[in-house]
Amino acid sequence: MRFKHTIHVLIDNFRVTYKLLVYILVVFAITAGISAAIIIPFLHRLSGVAAYEALTGAFDEMFKEILSGNFLNLSEYFEQIRTSFTDLMSYLGEHPTDLALSAAGLALTMLVSDFFIGLGNYAAGTVINDKMAMHANSPFLATLIKNLGKAALYSVIYVSISFVYTTVCFLVLYLILFVALNGVWLLIQLLLFVLFMMLLVGVKMMFISDWLPAIICGKQKVAQAFAYSFSLEGGRSFSTFSFYASSCVLILSVNVLGAISTFGAALFITVPLSFLYLLCYQFVNYCDNKEIKYFTDKRTIVKPEHEKEASREQFLRGE
Repeated sequence: MRFKHTIHVLIDNFRVTYKLLVYILVVFAITAGISAAIIIPFLHRLSGVAAYEALTGAFDEMFKEILSGNFLNLSEYFEQIRTSFTDLMSYLGEHPTDLALSAAGLALTMLVSDFFIGLGNYAAGTVINDKMAMHANSPFLATLIKNLGKAALYSVIYVSISFVYTTVCFLVLYLILFVALNGVWLLIQLLLFVLFMMLLVGVKMMFISDWLPAIICGKQKVAQAFAYSFSLEGGRSFSTFSFYASSCVLILSVNVLGAISTFGAALFITVPLSFLYLLCYQFVNYCDNKEIKYFTDKRTIVKPEHEKEASREQFLRGE
């Protein structure tokens, strides 16, 4: 039922997709410009390095073969890519300054970008909550400005935790799959890496699922809501993990398929829709766990089986 209600709430809030799209495009354009200013000079300095030339040449030849419909020699190209990449890493290990500075610049740029994406998610979550609670069409930009302080604090904490968690997961999986299991076929390594990474992302999302709804819908402070999401009272269960793990697969599939089949055009819809899809589930899951009634569309209200009567004080506070 929660999946069904999530889809209904998503459809009811579909117009938010375009507002979030514009916001993401602005953030992406700024991020892309700063990243290009870091990457292009770094690649220019690699021009003439044998390992770099071999790596780019292997990628070019592999894509030409794929576009021509020939998939017989892919294993050879993967082996060339692996060898060239190893040689390039050895070269960069001998010349660490450029790599360290460029990597630090890109990491900082990505963190700032994620921070602003977090602000957008907070605003979108507030708009969704207003629609579910009162079926009100709150303005996206005004909502973002109004809640900027709390949204900024939430985004800083979320981005910091997510960065550390993702980095640790990435390094552990890399050491296990690409170092310890070095002799395994590259395609198997990549398959296992993507699979385990999606499962680990599902674990992270399960633990923080109630964080944003507890702030917006539950009127809790950011730290208090974070503690609630990790507590036994939070909506942690196998079904929640199953939803997030399967959603990671679904979102990745839809975005990759959309990017390939429409030359990237579909991403203008699928990317913001992916964010909204997860946000809608978070609020549906929170409301169902807390037995809070909500709108799934203009004419449908989901009520708990045993609805609690609001006290006079709660009514006056708008709870």
